[in-house]
Amino acid sequence: MTSISNDLIWELTRANSSYLVKRKTAGGAQFSTDPFSLDNTYSYKTSGVANTKAVGVSLSDAGSIVLTTKKAGTFATPAKSTITTTFKPYKANRAVYAAVAGITKGYRNDLIPTAVSRASALLASKSSKKTYAKKLRGKKAKEFSELK
Repeated sequence: MTSISNDLIWELTRANSSYLVKRKTAGGAQFSTDPFSLDNTYSYKTSGVANTKAVGVSLSDAGSIVLTTKKAGTFATPAKSTITTTFKPYKANRAVYAAVAGITKGYRNDLIPTAVSRASALLASKSSKKTYAKKLRGKKAKEFSELK
């Protein structure tokens, strides 16, 4: 079976794709909902449809980081075309960054910083911020203590 070039696939799908989200605000920006688009921009570099090698980083329901890569040359069998690597939710953040960079390194070197920053953002989003009670000082503290 003859394979179609990545450039031809991009030229055919770049104007209208199910992953394309166009915004009239923000200067007509184009975003992507493609699971392989690391920075959610609609471009040839980050397109999972148009590239035979693509990297995706997502967060699972259990709170673990999931790294998905495409196998080159398996476009005819979509069910077998991805490799999924799941990192345990209690694994240290730096270990996850190093593993994401290591898997992406020999695969797509241009996507290493974007994949690591995506993993970092997802790990930061799942942790909750500590809230502290505001400590009153000076005049307000005296007034509050008098009310008690």
